[in-house]
Amino acid sequence: MRKSVLSIVGAGLALAIAAGPALAEYPEKPVRIMLGFAAGGGADLLARWYADKLQLVSGGTFIVENKVGASGNLAADATAKARPDGYTILFTSSVAAGNPYVYKNLPFDVLKDLVPIMSFAETPFVLTVAPTNPAKSVAELTAFLKGKNGKGTYGWATTVTLANATIYTSKAGIDVTPVGYKVTGNAVSDVTAGQIDFAFADTIFASGQARQGRVKLLAVTSETRTLGMPEIPSMPELGFATGGTTPLWGVWAPTGAPQEILDKLSKWVNEITAMPATREFLISQGANPAPGTPGSFKRKIDEAAKSWEEVTKLAKIEPQ
Repeated sequence: MRKSVLSIVGAGLALAIAAGPALAEYPEKPVRIMLGFAAGGGADLLARWYADKLQLVSGGTFIVENKVGASGNLAADATAKARPDGYTILFTSSVAAGNPYVYKNLPFDVLKDLVPIMSFAETPFVLTVAPTNPAKSVAELTAFLKGKNGKGTYGWATTVTLANATIYTSKAGIDVTPVGYKVTGNAVSDVTAGQIDFAFADTIFASGQARQGRVKLLAVTSETRTLGMPEIPSMPELGFATGGTTPLWGVWAPTGAPQEILDKLSKWVNEITAMPATREFLISQGANPAPGTPGSFKRKIDEAAKSWEEVTKLAKIEPQ
């Protein structure tokens, strides 16, 4: 009898050895969330919210690592070169798909070296004008600018704000002069002072300026109206499709990461986005919740790449 039991145990051990070591439950060690933007900013707030909730739903540890520089490209590069085991992931937006058209000699290919896992939020921009500007709508602003006979101006400080302005002015057939700024706040200040005619700004900053009576808000760049400002029309509904230039935030991983882990992450991110507290948080940050599927996120990234290629040609942006 004892011999039979030993034989059974031995056979079981042999089968276990033959099958190889059991895969540990993910995540068994801390997961690094690479973020290419500074601590305390809007992107950092989003990343830390999701990192905290990922710990809640997974039982693991998720740590945000701010790797700032090159408009988020340092963090993306570090992720692309990391071991594809699911323990280094990236939080960034669809704007990353346009970086090859803005920066030359990038050490990674965003469409080949990184895989988009799941989206969670869209952060639109808003068209601002001075309170003294007679325009109360985009149509009225268009007429106002055309009446300036090529002497109109707009401000921009990032490739996103330049892209949005380029889409609007090119489709409206307006001849205006772009004025570059180091930060969007300075551009909006000059809008308020009447030094320039309009500027696009992120919804959180712009809505705060509007509440103080410093600017008027005419339209948002998202495909639909934002939940935080439902009274403001969207540029696409007014005939100015913004394509993939409005940032769609999501989670990415190095190409080659195990599908089982990607499936877990996409499931967890969608669970977090569906939480009432997350929905309230995102809306308070001027964002629209944007859950989806891995396939839908990938399609949005491909769309963004095509949009950025077109916009950089229109805006005559030379890769730096």
